[in-house]
Amino acid sequence: MNKMRFVGPVLAALAVMVLLAGCGAAAPRQAGVVAAAAPAPALDTAQKALAPAGATLGSQHSGDLLAWLSSKPAQPVRGAAKMDAYLVGTDGKPVTDAKVTFDTDMTNMSHGPYLVPADPAGNGHYMGEVHFSMPGPWRVIAIVERPGRETAKLRFEFTVKFN
Repeated sequence: MNKMRFVGPVLAALAVMVLLAGCGAAAPRQAGVVAAAAPAPALDTAQKALAPAGATLGSQHSGDLLAWLSSKPAQPVRGAAKMDAYLVGTDGKPVTDAKVTFDTDMTNMSHGPYLVPADPAGNGHYMGEVHFSMPGPWRVIAIVERPGRETAKLRFEFTVKFN
C-alpha cells in the first residue's frame, strides 16, 4: 500500500519532465542556418523623395545604396511578372554599373534555387522576368554586385495573389 502512494506523484513528475523536454525540442535549429539580419534602416525624407513614380513592393537601404522594387503587374499574381529594381546612391545619382540578380522564393516553403538575371534598363533600373508558381508569401532578394564594392543583398517580401 505504501508503494501505491508514490506511484501517482512519480508518474505526474515524469509527465511534467517529458512535457518540458518536448518544449525544447519543438523547433530544432538546422546546422548552418544563419539568423536573419537586422532590418535595414528606414529611409529618411530626402531618400524617400528619390523613389520612382508609382507603386513599389518596398524599399531598402544598404551602405551607400538605396533600392526600390516594383512589379508589372503592380500587385504580383501567380504567373509571370516583370520585376524592376531601381537603384540610386545616397547621393541621388542612379546606379548604372551594377550586375543585378533576383533570388526569388516563397517565404513559407522553398521551391529551390531560382536566380533570374536582371538586365540594365537605363537610369538605375534593372529588369527581369520572374515566375510565381503559386499564390502566397514570396520574397525577392536583389543581389547587387558593383565594381570595388561589397555585394549588397536587398530583401523584399510581399504577397502574390491568385489571379
